[in-house]
Amino acid sequence: MAQHSEDKEKKVTVLKKRSDFLRIARANKKWVAPGMIVQTCPQPEGVKAGDGIRVGYTTSKKVGNAVVRNRARRRLREVVRKVLAEKGRAGQDYVLIARAGIQDRSFDDLIRDLKWSLKRLADQNNKKPSGGRNRRSNEAVSRSGGQK
Repeated sequence: MAQHSEDKEKKVTVLKKRSDFLRIARANKKWVAPGMIVQTCPQPEGVKAGDGIRVGYTTSKKVGNAVVRNRARRRLREVVRKVLAEKGRAGQDYVLIARAGIQDRSFDDLIRDLKWSLKRLADQNNKKPSGGRNRRSNEAVSRSGGQK
């Protein structure tokens, strides 16, 4: 039974290259939570960890001094260890950006933030782009010279 649970968990590796961080930021799929910002993007072709999850961590000086930033990174790593292996999607890259209030949030709140962010990002990926009624009515307005 222990083997079955190990097979279910996805392997999580750490992003280190700046180009990966920039690629994920350019994808512009993110969710902002009180303690962190979660960005995601599908892994590019030819990545060795194609069936696993890759994650990167960012903490800017807005979070605090070096001690506070390191603590924030440690907390994010632990949250990822507890949540991302079961809730994350294989073949995705994630970047977690610590926000200024992260040191004041409880650990349970950070876990809740990450779970909610992953759920919302998965909903965004599954949603089809709408272009129905609003797009057509806007086109009709522009063709008629501003009158409906």
